[in-house]
Amino acid sequence: MTASFEKAMKLAVLSGLKAALGPALLKTAQRKPDASHWVAAAIGEMVLDKVGFVPSRRSLPLLIPHAISGAWVAMESMREDGDEDPWAAPMGAVVAAGVATIAPMLRVTGSTVLRIPDAVLGVAEDYFALKLGTETLGLTMNDVSDAAKQSVEEIKERVMPVVQSIGAGSM
Repeated sequence: MTASFEKAMKLAVLSGLKAALGPALLKTAQRKPDASHWVAAAIGEMVLDKVGFVPSRRSLPLLIPHAISGAWVAMESMREDGDEDPWAAPMGAVVAAGVATIAPMLRVTGSTVLRIPDAVLGVAEDYFALKLGTETLGLTMNDVSDAAKQSVEEIKERVMPVVQSIGAGSM
């Protein structure tokens, strides 16, 4: 297995944990202008994961975006590394779907057998994912933090004028 393929599969693992995280970290590492959109989606996905009213990612409607994300991030990573492997996208999809299926089962086992609160396991999962992603792409946790801050600032810049116009219209 080449280093490029291994990197692509690690990114597919991230997409299995959080569908938006693989693309968010890859685009952040590539310094792409649309990275902040993916970062916002990844942050939102992490938050929604903790509130508990979202169906399991192993359910078919949520498994599909994880698989698509895994395929895309594997293919994009390989392309960026100058490697063309026709198996990267299908393998990325399979890896992401597998992780998306197994991770919730591990969390259930951890919360029922070990009696660890699900929210704690969720935060540990997010930390693991961020650590794997940063190490895979040569990013630091500060890079991730800066990307999150930039994404939140961009959202504020877009949302605040709308909120202010709604408030002004009600007077």
